[in-house]
Amino acid sequence: MDSELRKSSNIVNKANESKKKSLFERVKDHKKEIVAGTVIILSVVAIVLVVRNKDSLMASIKSSDTEGSLNKNLEIKSNVAPTISGAIPTSISDNSPIATTIVIGHVRNLPEGWKPSTNKLELARNLGYFLEEHQTWVNSYTKAVA
Repeated sequence: MDSELRKSSNIVNKANESKKKSLFERVKDHKKEIVAGTVIILSVVAIVLVVRNKDSLMASIKSSDTEGSLNKNLEIKSNVAPTISGAIPTSISDNSPIATTIVIGHVRNLPEGWKPSTNKLELARNLGYFLEEHQTWVNSYTKAVA
């Protein structure tokens, strides 16, 4: 009889111990089930939202078609008028402390990957300069100085 009493008291003690577990301990014991349930619930919510808002989502995807808008921009850029090659006259008031200076023609080092035009290479050669691959000739010009 004592053995049966001990068994039943052990069962009661184990049941009491499981009831005494804190929420944190219960979450820790069942974390796989909680994660799986959370993933399932979030998936169902996401599917419902996508199905309900299908039309607005498709419209926003079509309006943000990057390839199509890129092609449109490129077409617009190719139709731009050529730049003005002549000098644009400017006026500076006589009482301004701005003066002008002449910058003489010179060799300029180009950024990496840039190449000089054949016209500039030929001009430099005619002037007696032998340019390297990464250099170009700059014509003389007038510059405003303060």
